[in-house]
Amino acid sequence: MRDLDRHTGARAGLGEDDIARTAELVKVLDSKMRLQILLLLDDGERVVRELVAELGKSQPLISQHLRVLRGAGLVTSTRNGREVLYSLAQPDVVRVIQDLAALTNYTEARDELAERRNARRHPEDYASSDGSAGAAIIDPPASVRPEIDPGLAPSTPQPRRD
Repeated sequence: MRDLDRHTGARAGLGEDDIARTAELVKVLDSKMRLQILLLLDDGERVVRELVAELGKSQPLISQHLRVLRGAGLVTSTRNGREVLYSLAQPDVVRVIQDLAALTNYTEARDELAERRNARRHPEDYASSDGSAGAAIIDPPASVRPEIDPGLAPSTPQPRRD
């Protein structure tokens, strides 16, 4: 049952319909241009010509992206004379974008850490032009180290003999 829960999302309190709607929303957010539009609309209502000027893209392209965002319920539009004002219908989407950006920063930091670890394992692949392999990692002096490092102590119990 646990495997079933993991695959259906039930453990997270999400049903199949929730997962399907979320997948559709992720598809809508899968565009740098749409993310930029949402972030600009977070500052206030805009007309298409303002978005065109800010983003440096064509009016038809911006309008197409706005149509997708409106269809997803993230953006609303109201007519003001000859122009249409666009605004955020779901302001919380900006927080989601910020959370995703933070997650990508975490992923980049994790990738950088993995690259550093790999460089330590294979220093010949990462040697600099002067022949050095970079900074050496030095153990801290004994005065600042704990007597017993719990991270290095084996935690597996010894086998019992009958």
